[in-house]
Amino acid sequence: MTDRIDPAHAAYAFANRFVNVLVTLPNGTRLQTAGRCGGMSYSVLDHLTAGRDVPAWPAELFAPDRVPPDGHLLAEHLRRRQLDSFRSRSALRFITWSALPDGDVGPVAGVRTRTRRELPGILRALVQGGPVVLGMVVARHPLRSGDNHQVVATGFTRDDATGQVVLTLLDPNTPGREVALVETPDGWRADNGRLWRGFFRHAYAPRTPPALPSASRRPSARVRADEPLALAHVATGRLLVVADGAPALRATGTTTWVPTADTSLLADGATIHLFSDGRALTVGGAAPAVRTADDGGPDAPAQDSATDAWRVVVDGGGPWRQGSRVRLLHTPTGALLAGTPEGLTTSWTPAPRTWWTVAAAPAAP
Repeated sequence: MTDRIDPAHAAYAFANRFVNVLVTLPNGTRLQTAGRCGGMSYSVLDHLTAGRDVPAWPAELFAPDRVPPDGHLLAEHLRRRQLDSFRSRSALRFITWSALPDGDVGPVAGVRTRTRRELPGILRALVQGGPVVLGMVVARHPLRSGDNHQVVATGFTRDDATGQVVLTLLDPNTPGREVALVETPDGWRADNGRLWRGFFRHAYAPRTPPALPSASRRPSARVRADEPLALAHVATGRLLVVADGAPALRATGTTTWVPTADTSLLADGATIHLFSDGRALTVGGAAPAVRTADDGGPDAPAQDSATDAWRVVVDGGGPWRQGSRVRLLHTPTGALLAGTPEGLTTSWTPAPRTWWTVAAAPAAP
């Protein structure tokens, strides 16, 4: 048995609802597949192997789709690991097992027999080496092999009297808790409602996970004036930093911002100024900029000038919490702070690229 694994830190906080666009035809039709369960399972095991928590990105930040969009650092990481999960000989079993019957037919072993043959090796691996990736089979035809699934088995229990084994899983389709899997006369039943024909140990080669930004791990904490914070762009997962004297979006960075305001606890509608190392976040022309008291010569306004004011727009209203999704509206120009995978920008139209959230503090080196 493996040590207890906390799904809140080891697994992603959103369910596997990705849509993968393989190609867009000339007539605009998109050929697509659903899900990145292999990428999520490989990434979870990458982080467990490295002794690190997965990045915390709650599904609520990505409403209405509830998964990181394409172009988000985490979505692209999971896409790459999804492709890795198919680059192994064991991935062929998703196709071959889908063509097999449940029971044996003459000398041909069915899915149930093959699963029972796999089980002892899986249990040994869990005892000796920790979690493993499982390929879960539900399809009954090779053309439906995309309906199959991948999970991470984290441990098991065995009934001493009956010998029945209950596997515990981190299932990308069921975030926030472990899933129990037990054999029944109809197949392997999971307590999240899925019935699987069988499963096999899927090949896995560890990779050091990238140091991706994370949303706050204290989502209910109130944001307060004069308390430093980091800001993450929801649509791309990048951090708002100051680089080469200008605000920018980066995958890594340690820039912190200090919101100043007339009240301590910040909420929807609050007017704030954002400072980093004595520089104020503002808009110059149509682009985000930072400004110091010396910008513009001796007659330049002080750093708390109205030209640097931003209004906080909290999604749904109410208090600004670290887990909130917010827009930052530059009050002198009406511009919203926005971004794309190409960089920081502004927008005069509310859109997904104008959402921000508080980022987690950088991990200690």
